[in-house]
Amino acid sequence: MLKFSDFQNSLKKNTLAPLVLYGSGLIGKLILESLMQKNIKVDYFCDRDEAKWNTEIKNIKVISPTQLKDFDKNTNIFVCYYTFDSIAAFLNEFGFQNLYEGSELLNDEFVTNIANKTIDVRSGYGSIDTNDTDVHLKVIRQIDFYNKMSFKDDYSRAGKLHLKSIDIQITEKCSLKCKDCCNLMQYYTHAKDSDLEMLFKSIDRFISCIDILDEFRVIGGDPFMNKNLYKIINRLVTYDKCKSVVVYTNGRIPPKGENLESLRNKKVMLDITNYGEISTAHEKVLEICRKENLAFSTLRTSVWTDSGRIMPYSNKNEKELENLFSNCCNADLISLLHGKLYRCPFSANGVNLKAIPQQDSDEVNLLDDNIDIPELREKIKKLAFDKKYLTACSYCNGRDYSTLKIPAAVQTKKPLPYEVK
Repeated sequence: MLKFSDFQNSLKKNTLAPLVLYGSGLIGKLILESLMQKNIKVDYFCDRDEAKWNTEIKNIKVISPTQLKDFDKNTNIFVCYYTFDSIAAFLNEFGFQNLYEGSELLNDEFVTNIANKTIDVRSGYGSIDTNDTDVHLKVIRQIDFYNKMSFKDDYSRAGKLHLKSIDIQITEKCSLKCKDCCNLMQYYTHAKDSDLEMLFKSIDRFISCIDILDEFRVIGGDPFMNKNLYKIINRLVTYDKCKSVVVYTNGRIPPKGENLESLRNKKVMLDITNYGEISTAHEKVLEICRKENLAFSTLRTSVWTDSGRIMPYSNKNEKELENLFSNCCNADLISLLHGKLYRCPFSANGVNLKAIPQQDSDEVNLLDDNIDIPELREKIKKLAFDKKYLTACSYCNGRDYSTLKIPAAVQTKKPLPYEVK
């Protein structure tokens, strides 16, 4: 994919070609900000989210992919989301070749200005709005993800295995019982924590197979339900191949004692989802984070996609499954659960619950000592980069911008029933 410097060179030859930003989310808005600072005019945003069509961001109209299809094939398009390969393939089908990534626009100076709040990431950008004050760190983290993934081809050519993140699910327990949880916690009747010895062995073998990992994502359930959370955090920060450890929580359990001590490490950040009234300790958690100078971000969430149900088996054809998978915003959330790697948390927990049939091709068993490290590395690469869809896709409602929006975190009193496969 081309870079901003290539775009500048193209302007010397053709100043009339339209400029479109594909993706009107956070990264798209930040790339717009950077282009505006350079007095470069953006003609349109393009987005798959139907709710955004015909709206405007900074007086720039948001169009649909169908409308973009009819544009001049010399149109310059900046891809403003980190799934570069799938978006590029989609746009190539329309005949567009002038595709750019924006890492040179989101450079160190730009990030520094955000960190120093010289650039106001809230003002005038709609979906960046939040009632919480601690948003800048979340923004910087997303920029870091985007920029690192733009270098993925460079790593690949150098023989490096670079992964954006891995979800380390350390418990099936949660302090909430959300009936639409996309990680399927609402179906567990006898939720348990991950076995610590098994977990550490799994992570050791995984790390031995990869070269670069941007982020460990510690999830549940709620990680604070696992009494060994601090031991897990203290282990994860020791891996030099990984830059950061992010612990996700729902704002109901304030960190204290050894858990609090583990959060002081400079590689660790706490990501707090605020569900309003049911995030009963949200303000207390924020108070502790500020008092103890912990790295954290928080965001008010009131809407989910309807993606947290185990659906009856759907007889989708191969093309339909490929489309559902390629458009899914969770398809790159590689997940570790009970010694096995999966491509997404829905697949991991669906198989673990025996609600989705187990398929060897959809998982990597990190605990199989009969598989040596080179072979294990190849299996991880295939899982991460070669899958076109999963068995779980036939039981999933999909998770993209066309999926029905529902109220977030609606509670159920008891675990939901499901059919064991």
